[in-house]
Amino acid sequence: MLPLLVFKAVPETPAKEGIDKFSYSIVSQDTLSNSLFEPQVPDSNQISKDSLEKLVPYLNRVEKRSGNELLVVYMLLIILSTLLSEDLACIAAGLMVANGLIAFWPAAIAAVAGIFMGDFSLYFAGRLLGNSIFTIPPFKWLVKKENVYSAEAWFEKKGPVILVLSRFIPGSRFPVYMSAGILKTSFWKFLIYFGLTALLWTPTFVWFSVFAGSELLMFYESYEDYALWIILGVFVFLIVFLRYLIPIMKTKFKI
Repeated sequence: MLPLLVFKAVPETPAKEGIDKFSYSIVSQDTLSNSLFEPQVPDSNQISKDSLEKLVPYLNRVEKRSGNELLVVYMLLIILSTLLSEDLACIAAGLMVANGLIAFWPAAIAAVAGIFMGDFSLYFAGRLLGNSIFTIPPFKWLVKKENVYSAEAWFEKKGPVILVLSRFIPGSRFPVYMSAGILKTSFWKFLIYFGLTALLWTPTFVWFSVFAGSELLMFYESYEDYALWIILGVFVFLIVFLRYLIPIMKTKFKI
């Protein structure tokens, strides 16, 4: 079958008499269809330099706005994750810094903010609810009334030390901060000892996690299963050592 032929008028230079002349060329049907229906790709060489210069500030604003939005999202994720596990949140923040998703200080500030929110919530929950907290799930499963009040005198004397040490012992913060609120520990004392420890420890932990995040994650997962048993063993050892071993040593060696 012969292709359909179409005549296409092409203007030429006008004649001297002022009458337009047209020359006719033969164009195939396929060529005409392509020219009518396919999108025309602009020639990049025809884009003026002024247009490109005007486009650059707009692209910079778009990039900056999208970067700020991502920063807010990452910081919110770190803050919320501290409510589940403060140590894992710090490790995750360090891994995000190591992968270039967020800068160090925004990650550290988000971790500190989340820790302050979560731990002060525990303190105020214990302080405001008082003894009624021992009947409210899930608190009644995690904090025992007899344990709290049996340690009241010890907590009164060694409270600052306990608050500081709890920052370094995973699994101990929930009962310690809750007990501090139930026993009506001074707010300013709690703020000073807990706050200073959190401000110093959290950025340090995030910074360390930048370089050793994956190793810390594996260690924490294995350590968490035995953390409470290790803490219990340390306390039992201290009690036995102070109550029995020291008196025996004094008697034997006449100290």
